[in-house]
Amino acid sequence: MAKQKVSIKQVADAAGVSIATVSNVFSGKKPVKSELANQVRMEAERLGYRVNRAASNLRSGESKIVPILVPDMSDPFFTSLIMEIEKQAHTDGFEIIVANTKDDVKVEHGRISALMSWQPAGMIVVPVSDDVPEQFYKLRNELPIVLVDRGTEIEGFDTIRVNNARAGAQSAEHLAQLGHRRLLIVASDLRLHGVRERCRGAVEQFEANGGSAEIVEVGPVPQQGAEHIGRWLDAHQIPTAIFAVTDMTTLAALTCLAERKLEVSKDVALVGFDDYPWMSARRTPITAVRQPIEKIAAAAWMKLKNGMSGKDNAAISRPLCCTMEIRASTLDAPDSSLSDGMAPKIPIKKLRQNIEPE
Repeated sequence: MAKQKVSIKQVADAAGVSIATVSNVFSGKKPVKSELANQVRMEAERLGYRVNRAASNLRSGESKIVPILVPDMSDPFFTSLIMEIEKQAHTDGFEIIVANTKDDVKVEHGRISALMSWQPAGMIVVPVSDDVPEQFYKLRNELPIVLVDRGTEIEGFDTIRVNNARAGAQSAEHLAQLGHRRLLIVASDLRLHGVRERCRGAVEQFEANGGSAEIVEVGPVPQQGAEHIGRWLDAHQIPTAIFAVTDMTTLAALTCLAERKLEVSKDVALVGFDDYPWMSARRTPITAVRQPIEKIAAAAWMKLKNGMSGKDNAAISRPLCCTMEIRASTLDAPDSSLSDGMAPKIPIKKLRQNIEPE
């Protein structure tokens, strides 16, 4: 038999206060003396009472709930983004609900429908694809929605993203200046505009410096990605440098190189994407493009907060700038006999056509 839920009246009786006092303790609508508030919370914890946030929102007509939807909770970029937004939300008295859409459009649709039952004040979403979820076109007049990390400027929606093309160009410029002329770009999913832009920026900049590049698309799962890279290496001359355009493809590249006993920096230079503590804790620290997570989160929350308060309703797109952390994985310059070696089998112009934005 299911355990009966503890009511607010039971908490009030146990604490010797009114139902209104218990409500004020948990809603914050009116101040309650700290000693009395602590007593209420202690009794609520003892009894196992949980606030029904959805019901509270409906009664008050004012929601303090903000859902955050991300495609993959196992990706450190998304978990870092959630943590930073949560700090902003907590400061402003909001609670967040996190939903993992599993990189699946159907799951995304179901999550959005379920979260709307909470009567949220607004929503921050990293869509599964560059396409805005269909429900949002109907919901955008009901609540503010901020899109992060996907797509380009989408009419009627606020989009917070980084300058991906510039990030790719920075990486290629750094490698070219070290003397590299053969570059392998490891992409996760070329259907995503941001990934295509990173590749485009890198290819154009590397070509401008007299180099040649190839792109291998490996998917978002590191082990599978390592296998894809391995098959590519079996069919091609080893590049002098690799640029991995996401954190997951950085792991894929490192896994593949380790399995083949190729040393980072000595055998192949490597530039990764996103910068986490493990990248600098390795025996050979990884040079990485760092996305401004704090700025992305702050921009997304500020825009959502303004929308929730009825301010600044004009849709915006904010391309933020990435930085590079130069470390030992790109310290060694290539041997001249290697850097002038065989050109890639796929011409650079064909690669450029494949990654041109739509």
